[in-house]
Amino acid sequence: MKTYADMVKGFYAPLRAALGVEITETDTVGDRPALPFASYKVLAPRIVQNGAMSGYLEQFEEDGQAKERKVTDVEATFSLHFYAKSSTAAWALAGNAFEYLDFTGQTELLRKGLIVVECTNPQDRTLYLGDAYEYRVGFDVRFRVKEEMVRIIETIEEVETEQLEFRE
Repeated sequence: MKTYADMVKGFYAPLRAALGVEITETDTVGDRPALPFASYKVLAPRIVQNGAMSGYLEQFEEDGQAKERKVTDVEATFSLHFYAKSSTAAWALAGNAFEYLDFTGQTELLRKGLIVVECTNPQDRTLYLGDAYEYRVGFDVRFRVKEEMVRIIETIEEVETEQLEFRE
């Protein structure tokens, strides 16, 4: 089963390479990377269109066992934030990420099994922290992957029958 962790593995390295900055999970405890950096947060980890009835089934045989495979399109929404020392630098970093996810990086992401369904418009998400500003810009991105589940189909090898006699 695909999870949002599989999706993170799909976009993390290519986006990090394209931006040249550290990318971390948003809601974690620990030291923050040096500016500039980016963070991600999963908003909806598993969106399946049409519920349990989605996807398609196919039967096959493998290693002498009958099996059934269900393939479903699964989506997840991530919120991405881009932090910098100035508002202009944060907007530039977010713009580069948006361009990569929306167009220039689609081939690389597709190789990793990710389809970008939607990127929302970047927004100013700057925070005032009492005596300073935390400059950040962010947007949401929705990815789609193929989820594959396989189960063994129990087969009946032999059937014993009993002859019944009918009385009149």
